[in-house]
Formats: sequence, C-alpha cells, structure tokens
Amino acid sequence: MTDSSTDAKASTTRIGQLRASILEAGDTRITDAVLMALFIVIIPVPGTGIGINLVAAAALILLGSFRRPTRTLAGGYWYPVICVGTLAYLGVVAVLTGPGAEDVTRMGRIGLLMALAGFMATGRISIKSGFRGILLALAINVPLFYVGLAPDNYGGLLTGFLGDKNVAGLTYAIMTILFLLLTPKFWPRAFIVLGGTACVVLTDSRTSMAALAAGLIWLLLARYLGTFFRAILALGLYLAFEFAETNLAQAGAYAARSGSDELRERIDAASWEKVTATPWFGAGLGEGTVEVAGETWFFHNAYWGLWVDGGAPLSIAVLLLCALAGFQFLAKGRPTPESRIVEASMVTLLLCSFRLGETFFSIPGFLVIGVGLSVYLRRHGDWVEDQKALDARELKERVARLKIAPRMSRPS
Repeated sequence: MTDSSTDAKASTTRIGQLRASILEAGDTRITDAVLMALFIVIIPVPGTGIGINLVAAAALILLGSFRRPTRTLAGGYWYPVICVGTLAYLGVVAVLTGPGAEDVTRMGRIGLLMALAGFMATGRISIKSGFRGILLALAINVPLFYVGLAPDNYGGLLTGFLGDKNVAGLTYAIMTILFLLLTPKFWPRAFIVLGGTACVVLTDSRTSMAALAAGLIWLLLARYLGTFFRAILALGLYLAFEFAETNLAQAGAYAARSGSDELRERIDAASWEKVTATPWFGAGLGEGTVEVAGETWFFHNAYWGLWVDGGAPLSIAVLLLCALAGFQFLAKGRPTPESRIVEASMVTLLLCSFRLGETFFSIPGFLVIGVGLSVYLRRHGDWVEDQKALDARELKERVARLKIAPRMSRPS
C-alpha cells in the first residue's frame, strides 16, 4: 500500500511538472503570452459588441486570480486606494447625472484595466511572457495586413487587427519603448526601436510619430539631468511636439489633407465648448462626444475627455497614477534602467493624449501603469532589504564597539 501510494504521488508530481513545463516553455508562460497577444485584436466578439482584447484581458485576470502573487503592494498601497476611490466617485457621478448603460460599460472597462495593471504589478500575470506575446502579435500583424489577411480600414495605412490608425500608432509607439524591457543588449534594442518606428510611420499617425520621438529623446537624455533640468526637458519636448504637430500638417503629403484637418478643428472647437460648460464634478461617463456635420465624434483630446467624464477628481486621480507609476514619484531607492524605460513610455502616452481621444483608459495606457507599478514595488522591496542590511551592519558595529570599550577602560 505504501509503495503504490508513493508511486501514485510521484506520478501525480511528474504530471504536474510536465503540465507546468508545457505552460511555461523556457521562462515564458504560454497562457499569458497567448492571451496578451490578443490584446491587439479589437474586433468585437460576435453578438456582444465587446472587443476580443477585453475578453482576453478578463480571461487573464480570471486566470491570475488563482495564482499566488510574487510580490505584495507594500509601499504601493496608494494604487488600490486611488482605483477604488475613482470607481466609487464615478458611481456617484453616474447616480447624480442619471445612470445609463454607458456608465456600466465604461466602469466595467475601467475596473478591468485597473485590475489588469494590479495583477501585472504583483506578479500574478507574467509581464515578460505577455510582452513576448504582444511583440509577436504586433510583428505578425504587419505582413498579415499587407497580404490582405488583416482588416484594412484606412486605405492602406497600417491598422490590421488594431482597427484604427491612431489606435495602431499609439500601440506601436508605446510598445516600442516598453519592449526594451525584454533585453538589455544594444543590437536587439536597436532592432526593436527601428522596427517599431517603421511601424508607427506606416500607420501615418503624426501624433504617434512625434510622441515616440519625444519618448526616445527622454530615454536618452533624462538620466543625466536633475529635477530642474528634467522639467525643462519635459517642457521642451512638449513645445517640440506641438511644433511638429502643427508643421507636419502643412508639409508634403499632409498638406493635401486640409479638409480633414479643418474637420478636426471643428471637432476640437465643439469639444472645447462642451468642456467649458461641464461642471467641476463632470457630466458622466461616455459624454466625451460632440455632434459635427451631422455625425457623432469622440474628443481628440484625452485630457478633455477626463474632465467631461469625471471632472477635476477623475483628472487628478488619473494624473496621479501617471505620476506615481509612470514617473516613479515617491519611489524609494535609486532609479533603474527599467524605471527610465517606464518614464519614456509615459512621456509618449501623455503627449499622445493631447491629440488622441481614448488613451488613458486603454490597454496600452494601463500596460504602462502596470509595468510602472511593478518597477515601483520592486524598487521599494530592494530599498527595504538594503535598509535591513544597513541596520544589521550598524547594529553589529555598535555591538563590536561595546565589546571593545570595557577592555580599553581596564586599568593597566
């Protein structure tokens, strides 16, 4: 009986190890890679209107809920406080402004993205595995698009399964920088930057091109600057971004698009009028749209969208997440190469938000938040360990001095 029981346990253990090896090929967790690869597919599930990317995110969160976290939120408890407070506030605004289906849908999406970032940060979701999946998906999206096997919604401009050229531009721009986390080596990183930049150019999103350039400049220069000069660099990049946006619209092939730019100006004018008419507490989720030329258009400015959706409280909450997770405000210990990459990706996100509508509450936006929070928690954990080691060393030195003192005080 004992032998058979032992054999059964050994067999079960081997099966478990085999299953683990199948699901984690090398150091890649296959399930996370596959599900996060689907993050680029915004095509809705038939009959639901919900994008495949959101369904994949929900499935990944469900899977992660059965895993043990590899790190705690110690040092980063501000994240759940901000998230829960934001959702509670949006619920109150929905009640005050008259709740509708849009409120439920949007709050569900926001809560999903917040949970996704939290699970990434605590290790329930493998960031490295997921990013490998997204990298492969974004790479495959290009040839599939040009051979006609992926959707073409913008007359030959690279979109594919991302559906919209600005969504594609935003995704390729942000992920180009975040993919640098996958390797510390120069040539693979150079290949990632060149390939990612080429893809952004193929989307023809002027905003994403300028924002990616600014993010890469920040990555190269900010590490050498103190706080004051980093602020100067940030201002300079913003002014250069605005200059590029304005002047690219008048250059080369873009000059032929004066009609679309005029429409955009009308949309912006109507959007700003709605922003100025919105009370400080917001008008409710899903209100970031205007009627122009007989059609409904989303705002082309994510900051305005935050104000209309939730007023000053929502705007402050989201920008706090960007500051704390993206720019590592309040983080302990020295900056790391990973924290600098996160900063650069946040620069890209913030600049895109001046010209694109749905950036903050998007999957790319919360991938930045999730990775940033993960780096923040890792820095805090390392700092705590360093402090413990320092305290132990000081205690040891103090004890040693106490042992020496009596000997020196003995009379000869």
